[in-house]
Amino acid sequence: MLTTTRSLQVYQVLRLGSVVLTSILLAKSGLGMAEIGAYEALLYLGSVAAFFWANGLLQGIPTVYARLDEHERPAFVFTVFLVFITFALMVSSALWLGRQWIVPALTGLERVPCLEWFGVYLFFNLASLPVEYVYLLREKPVALLGWGSVSFGLYVLVLVLPVLAGYGLEGGLAGLAGLGALRFLWALALLFRYGAWAWRPDLLRDYLKFSMPLVLNLLVGSLVLLFDSWLVGWYFQDETVFAVFRYGSREFPIATALATALGTALVARITVQEAAGLDELKHKTRRLFHLVFPMTIVLLYFSEKLFPLVFNPAFVAAAPLFNIYLLLTASRVLLPNAVVLAKGHSRAILTVGLIELALKVIFGFLFIHWWGLAGVAWSAVLAFFWEKIGLIWYLEKRLHVRTRDWLDGRLYAVYVAALFVAWVVVEYWIS
Repeated sequence: MLTTTRSLQVYQVLRLGSVVLTSILLAKSGLGMAEIGAYEALLYLGSVAAFFWANGLLQGIPTVYARLDEHERPAFVFTVFLVFITFALMVSSALWLGRQWIVPALTGLERVPCLEWFGVYLFFNLASLPVEYVYLLREKPVALLGWGSVSFGLYVLVLVLPVLAGYGLEGGLAGLAGLGALRFLWALALLFRYGAWAWRPDLLRDYLKFSMPLVLNLLVGSLVLLFDSWLVGWYFQDETVFAVFRYGSREFPIATALATALGTALVARITVQEAAGLDELKHKTRRLFHLVFPMTIVLLYFSEKLFPLVFNPAFVAAAPLFNIYLLLTASRVLLPNAVVLAKGHSRAILTVGLIELALKVIFGFLFIHWWGLAGVAWSAVLAFFWEKIGLIWYLEKRLHVRTRDWLDGRLYAVYVAALFVAWVVVEYWIS
């Protein structure tokens, strides 16, 4: 039976998989390294402009929605879409109007081509983000899966086919802008169906009050991630090195997608039925371990051979970097964030995130001087482990939620040890 949790997990796999597949196809399309670097720079700019506020506001939806009476929920859906459309317009406009100083400041590059088309796509895409959460909270798993399949399948096609047809990167980004417009029209149709067009300042205030700490935390979290790209661009000032880093600094998308979707889907359940929700989280994370850890270990052993085949020989230098980022799987599958969020303590997530950012900056500047690109990767591994350890401590000491109630610690320890042993073997004996 297809559940909303399973559907959301598949949706997240499709989302991340489309980005990876697009990178593979562009690498094989005949585009030069400079153009591929420009595409990666645009993705980076989009992440800087939107990641923190969009994901923070999305994370706030399930908890607020679960606490509302049934008759208030349609008005809340309208409020959410109104917030996203407003923020999307502000962000895309700011990126365009401030392009002469924003692009150099964030990427280290003087200019990035095709920014106009990308800005149009960015607006439509951000404005339609709540669609997945409407399907999730309305328990429409088939619709959610269909939305993801069509959206992300078309993302690959409309970007890659114009490039292969000779229209270059600009043609692909124009295709993305058209796809974004179609997604936005679908979002409006969904709003007419499930939303109530009513101005509710009280719902807006409650939603923003709960979500703002999450937004700020994800601002910190996005800075942790995006700091790496900025640091590489600033330190090396070379589009080719930037492209190699972007291709190597990828986590295992299946692990990240499945873990993120699982945590998101269970927030509302833990909010209204804590004991049952924690038990379900423990049971489903155990199954997650059995799936993602073996897959990550296998990928470690074959990544060096796969990189020149999947991308092209110019990216072989990215494989060792990718292997280090695979170790992030060990922290990604831990989900104390979902429990803290369900308990309503979003400010604790922000506090831990601020410490994480400070550690990331310190480690980043030190490690890049000592070990180059590999040092940047190790600074990320350490910083993300701190985040999970800090939240687990908060659950234990402040909220009195025992770790064993939601995590199979012994199984997790065995898998983490196996993962790090595999990395040592690959790095020092096989490579």
